[in-house]
Amino acid sequence: MKRKIKKTIQFIIFILLLNLPFMTMIQITGMETFLDSFENSNYYVQLKGNGISMHPTVNDDDYIILQKASHPEFSVEKGDIILYCKDDGGTACHRVYNINSIGTLKQYHTKGNTNDFGDEPIYEYQILGKVKHIVDSNIWNAFSMKIWDISIHNLNVNALFTNN
Repeated sequence: MKRKIKKTIQFIIFILLLNLPFMTMIQITGMETFLDSFENSNYYVQLKGNGISMHPTVNDDDYIILQKASHPEFSVEKGDIILYCKDDGGTACHRVYNINSIGTLKQYHTKGNTNDFGDEPIYEYQILGKVKHIVDSNIWNAFSMKIWDISIHNLNVNALFTNN
């Protein structure tokens, strides 16, 4: 009897440890983004903050969870942080403070690293994606994000049968 109880407890602990990275990602991203990442796995990417100009919000060691602009429900609102291509070919990551529409053409005005206003407006075709979450870099978060990334892109049964 004691042996059965011990085996059952070991099994429960094993299952809990197996799910800890996923519970961490739910805590970081929220349930909606977590579930959507399995439904629309091709539209989510994790990036390292190296060289992305958005200090102090994004540090070089931080991770960014980016929702690609090609996501079916992609939209940019005031206050969102977007990753976009600059005119010189580089990339930048800034917060949107104003959106103007000229006919069907939208212009996004951004604030830079030190809350300075961007020189030129950003157009929809320049936007690579929206920063959904900024994740502090530590061993556990890095491990959890790696497990999540592998799960949504390589082990996701739903993604294997859909062509996004």
